[in-house]
Amino acid sequence: MNASATMNASATMKTSAIVKYGAFVPQGWKLEYAGVDAATAWARSVELARHYEAIGYDHLWVYDHVETVPRREPTHVFEAFTMLAALAQHTSTIGLGQLVTCASYRNAGLLAKTAAGVDVMSGGRLIFGLGAGWYEREYQAYGWDFPSAGTRIAVLDESLEVIRRLWTEETVTFAGEHLRFDGAYCDPKPVQQLPQIWVGGGGERKTLRVAAKHASHTNWQVPIDQFVHKSKVLAEHCDAIGRNFSTIVRTHGPDCALFDTERELRAWCAGPSGGHPRKYGTDDEYIANQLVGTPEMVAEKVQAFVDAGCREFVLWFRDQPHGESVDRFLAEVVPMVRVPDA
Repeated sequence: MNASATMNASATMKTSAIVKYGAFVPQGWKLEYAGVDAATAWARSVELARHYEAIGYDHLWVYDHVETVPRREPTHVFEAFTMLAALAQHTSTIGLGQLVTCASYRNAGLLAKTAAGVDVMSGGRLIFGLGAGWYEREYQAYGWDFPSAGTRIAVLDESLEVIRRLWTEETVTFAGEHLRFDGAYCDPKPVQQLPQIWVGGGGERKTLRVAAKHASHTNWQVPIDQFVHKSKVLAEHCDAIGRNFSTIVRTHGPDCALFDTERELRAWCAGPSGGHPRKYGTDDEYIANQLVGTPEMVAEKVQAFVDAGCREFVLWFRDQPHGESVDRFLAEVVPMVRVPDA
C-alpha cells in the first residue's frame, strides 16, 4: 500500500476505547535528525504531531533525554517538557506524555510545576511519566550525581509522593531521606484533578513496589513472557499493600516497523536501512520481541500482549520521521486486533 493510500485509509480510523495506541514524535534522541538543521527538524516534528492527532492516535510521546544514543553525537535533541509545551499549541485533543522523565534530572518541585504548566497549556492533556533514571553517561556529561540504583529508586518513590501532594494540596511540607520541602506552593494546579502517572521500569523487588504504591499506569519494554511474569509480580505487590491490581493499566513501549513481506523485514534488519542500531540480540530475537514485520505478524504480537492484559501501546516507529509505518499501523494492524469486551 502506498503512502497516500495508507493515509487516506487511516484518516477515518479511530483507535479502540479499550486498547489505546500512542506514538513517539521524533526529537533527535535516536539520531533520527542527524544531519538535519534544527529548524527543519522542529518543523517536521510539529507536522508529525498534527498528523498523529489527525489519523487517530490516542497520545504522542517524547523521551526525557538530552544527548543521543547509542552514540553521543553533537546533534540536536529537543528537551522533553519544552517540546511538549510547544506541541500543545499545535494540537488540540491528543494526549502528551514523556516515557519517562528521570526523577533525578530536576528538583521534584520544579518538575511538578513544569508538568502542571504543560497540563494547563494543553487544556488537560498531560500524561506524566516518571522513572528512576539509567543513562549514566548522560548524568556524567551534565554533572548530575549518579547514585546507586537503590538510591535512585528511593528518589523516585519520594518524588511520586511529593509531586502528587504538590498537585493536590495548597502547600506542601515534606521531610524525606532525599527530598525536602518547606511550605511549598505549586500553582497553577493541573487542569486534570490528577494526571495519569506512568511509572517506567520493571525492577521486580523495588520499582514494581513503587509502581504498586503510586502508578495509574506501568510501562515495560519487554518480551511477552516477561510481561506476563512482571504482571504477576506487580499483582503480588498490590496484594501486599491492599491495592486492587486491576486499577493499574499495564502498557508496552516497543519498536515498530511494517513491511510488505518477511523478506523485506530480513533485508532491513541485515542492512544499513535498519537505521538506528539500538537493537538488542540477534535479528531473530529482535523480530520476535518488537512489533516489526508484516501487518499480520505485528497484529499477532500485539494480540499476545492484549491477551496478557496490556491496554496501551507507545510505539517508536523505526522509519520515522519519513516512513509509512505510523499510518499503516492504524490502517492495517489495529483492525486485526481483537479487543476484550468493555
